[in-house]
Amino acid sequence: MKRHLLVLAALCAMHLAGVTAWGAVAAVGQWDRFEAALENPKRYDDPYRETMLRATYTRPDGRTVDFRGFYDGGPTWKIRFMPDQIGTWKYEASFSDGSAGTSGTFECVPSELPGMVAKDEANPMWFGFKGGRHTLVRGLHVGDRFFAANWPGAQRTAFLDWAQGQGYNLLSIASHYLNRDAKGRGRGWQTPDLWPLNAAEYQRMERLLDDLAARRILVFPFAGFFGQSSDFPRDPADQERYVRYTLARLGPYWNVLFNVAGPEPNVGKKWMPDEEVVRLGRMIRDLDVFGHLLSVHNRTGDDPYRDADWTSYGVLQGPKTLDRARLSATLLRNHHGAKPLLAQETLWPGNINHPNYTETDIRKNAFVIMTAATALCFADMNGDSSTGFSGSMDLAEKVQARHDIVKRVWDFFETVPFYRMSPRQDLVSAGFCLAEPGKEYLVYLEKPGAVDVATEGGPYREQWIDARDPTKRRDVGMTADGKRLASPNEGEDWLLHLRKP
Repeated sequence: MKRHLLVLAALCAMHLAGVTAWGAVAAVGQWDRFEAALENPKRYDDPYRETMLRATYTRPDGRTVDFRGFYDGGPTWKIRFMPDQIGTWKYEASFSDGSAGTSGTFECVPSELPGMVAKDEANPMWFGFKGGRHTLVRGLHVGDRFFAANWPGAQRTAFLDWAQGQGYNLLSIASHYLNRDAKGRGRGWQTPDLWPLNAAEYQRMERLLDDLAARRILVFPFAGFFGQSSDFPRDPADQERYVRYTLARLGPYWNVLFNVAGPEPNVGKKWMPDEEVVRLGRMIRDLDVFGHLLSVHNRTGDDPYRDADWTSYGVLQGPKTLDRARLSATLLRNHHGAKPLLAQETLWPGNINHPNYTETDIRKNAFVIMTAATALCFADMNGDSSTGFSGSMDLAEKVQARHDIVKRVWDFFETVPFYRMSPRQDLVSAGFCLAEPGKEYLVYLEKPGAVDVATEGGPYREQWIDARDPTKRRDVGMTADGKRLASPNEGEDWLLHLRKP
C-alpha cells in the first residue's frame, strides 16, 4: 500500500492544522498544534518499540528542531508540533527502520492563543506566557474522576462551565497520566492509563485536554509522569520510552505544566528516592524541546529542589497555618527569585490536614499568599483530597462562599500590575508588601493599624482599600515619605496602595 498523508481539519475549534493530501501549505496559529498523519503498512508486533518516527522541523529563521512522531493505532502514525515563530516552517519525518516518511511545509500565522505557559517574561517570579503576555493563575484542585470515562460528560461540562464562570484558569487534576489505583483515589474511575503505552488511552485523554485548551484552562498534573500508587514504568529504558512518547503527544500543548512525580515522592519512606526524582527530572527537561515548566509535587515543608537545575517552577505543600507571618515567611523562603511558585496544598478548606479556616481566614490567607507573589491552587473539601466538592466536582456539594472569597481576592489583583511587583518585606514596618520600587507599593494589613513604607522618589497617592470588599476604596491624599500611614480604624483588614501621581 502506498503511503499517503491523511486529510486533516485546518483551524478547527482548537485551531489544529495539518497538511492536506494535495500538498497545499496549511496555516497553523502561533503556539497552536501542527499535526500531520501518515500510514505505514508495515506490520509490527510492538510498534512502540520496534521503530521510531523521527522528525526535523526547520524554523523560519533557519534553525532546526529534532523531535519525535508517534504511533496512533492501526497503520496510522503522526507528527505533531507547536510553532512559536511566524513564517514558513519545513518538516521532514522518517522511520528509524528505513521506511520512507514524509516532508512538507506549513505557514505559522498569528493566533489568539496567549502563548505557551511559562515564566512571566517581565518578572519570572510570576507565571506568564512565552511571547510576553501576563496571567494571574487562579487554580483549583480537582479529583480523580475528571478524566474518567464513567463520569458522565454532561456533569463534566456543567462543572467546567461553572469553573470558567468562577474565573478558574488552572486545574490541578489528580489521576491524569496514570490511574491512581488506590482506595479513595483513582480506584473505580476509568481514567486513562498511559502505561503500558496505548494510543487509545492517550486519545481519550487528549479529547478532554483539547476542551480545556479551548476554554483557555491550564493543567497541572497532580501525580505527574510517575504517580504514586500507579503502574508507572520502573525500568530506565521503559521510563525514557514512556516520556518520549508522552512528550511527542503532549509537548505541543501550550496549556500544560509538567510534573515529574506526585504526590510527595520525597515523603516518609520515600516511594521514589531523591536521586530518582532528580534523574527523571533532568531526563524530562532534556527531552522536552519546547521547554515546558517542570517541577515535582513536594512533601509538606521546604522545597528540596528550590535551587535545582532542572526545576523551572516550585510546588509547595503548606504551610497549613492560621499564622499569617509564618505563612508569608515560608512561601518567601521557598520562592526562587527566577521561578514561579505554585501553592498547591496551602489553602484547602475542609481538608482534614488543614486548620478549620473561617471565611475570614480564607480571605486573609489568600491575600498573604498573593503578596508573596505565589500562585494559589485552591480546594473545597470535606475530609481528604478526594472528598467534598474538589473530589467529586458535584456542583451540589460546593461551598460557594469559599470560592467567592478567593475570587474577590484574585479579582482585586487583576486591577493592579501585580506582574511588575515583587515581595519586599524589607520595605515595610508591618504587613505584607508587593512593590515595584519607585513606582508602586501594595501593602496588606491583616488588622487595622499603621505602617511605614520605605518609598523612593515620592510623592505618592495614598489609597486604602477594604479587603472584605476591594471595590470600597478611600483616597486620603498624598504622602511624601511613606511614613506613619494609618488605615481606617474600622473593618477587619486593609490594603494600602501607593502610586505615583
